[in-house]
Amino acid sequence: MAQEWYSCTVNQVGPAADGTDTPPPTVYLMLSDTAGSFNYQWFYAAENSRNQMLAVALAAISLGRHVTAALGVPSPTGLPYPQCYRLYLGY
Repeated sequence: MAQEWYSCTVNQVGPAADGTDTPPPTVYLMLSDTAGSFNYQWFYAAENSRNQMLAVALAAISLGRHVTAALGVPSPTGLPYPQCYRLYLGY
């Protein structure tokens, strides 16, 4: 899947264990592109780095900082949200 890089604000982040949208457990990130191409869009964290992305997103919210995100565009077939592949704390 194609990935694109964005500078984003983290609006919300949290886990979901019900597995109705993606395989459980899942960490969801609500992001807004600082350039305005999307606002309040949900993404799910890549399977191998869920805990790390949760920590980065919580730090971004707590510190009021942006993140740099590698996001899947568009969502894989059959999934309601696109994937977040990488997430880095900005300044």
